[in-house]
Amino acid sequence: MKRALVLLLLLVAACGGGSGSKGDGGKAAYIAKAEALCAKANADLVTVKKDQPTSLAAVPPYVHRIVEIARKDVIALSALTPPASDAAAVKAKLLDPLRVQLTEADAYATKVDTAAGAKDQAALFDLVTHPPTKTRADLAWMRTYGFKACVNAADTGSTGK
Repeated sequence: MKRALVLLLLLVAACGGGSGSKGDGGKAAYIAKAEALCAKANADLVTVKKDQPTSLAAVPPYVHRIVEIARKDVIALSALTPPASDAAAVKAKLLDPLRVQLTEADAYATKVDTAAGAKDQAALFDLVTHPPTKTRADLAWMRTYGFKACVNAADTGSTGK
């Protein structure tokens, strides 16, 4: 169950945390801002991970905390302005895929809520042990672009680092 919850943490990490800022300061400045957001998201998830649920009834609030970190962080990352020459690639290879991951996380949280509301422990256990783990962001592109913390945050297929 703990491994599945770690995968869930990675699923919704997306990237980000804190407030975003507008302004085109070049690629290095954009990456620095984005990496700071992703590092914050990773730290927030480490904090949440310390409070992993010890019962199936504690799973829904745990899932919602993770999804809310992701939501806040995707919004913050989206608020940054990448260099104009890279904007289309950033949108297609990073931001849009992260939004898809967030949509999938919301759907997952709804399923968790439904199972918990019905007191269906078998369904809840199945959800906990089979969270969505498909990485949507283009991790190879992210690495070549210069991201590190954001790659770790977006990589939902890893088992955690």
